[in-house]
Amino acid sequence: MRKYRTWAYLNAEGKQAWGDVFSEGEVPIQDINSHPAVLESIQRTERVFLVDWKALTAKQQDGILEKLSQKTGEGKEVILKEVLRVGLPLREVYTEGVGTSRMGALT
Repeated sequence: MRKYRTWAYLNAEGKQAWGDVFSEGEVPIQDINSHPAVLESIQRTERVFLVDWKALTAKQQDGILEKLSQKTGEGKEVILKEVLRVGLPLREVYTEGVGTSRMGALT
């Protein structure tokens, strides 16, 4: 049985950025389709998957909040509010593929 219903596989760059949080190289995502988004830290449109925040362990959630807090200088509480409001993007360039066990998702 799969750990997540829908997931993205991290590529080498993704593992370098997020491998300490996702040691198996799989990230739970909400949908197998990526979407365009303008990311504040990059200031250009990129394709992203939305991470399935509810499927993460408390340790993974805290690891993400800690990394983003260190990167942005914002408090973890501020980041968490934003994640819960708009979602957590995973840049498509950090992935090498996606998968799902949801029947009918690929039709």
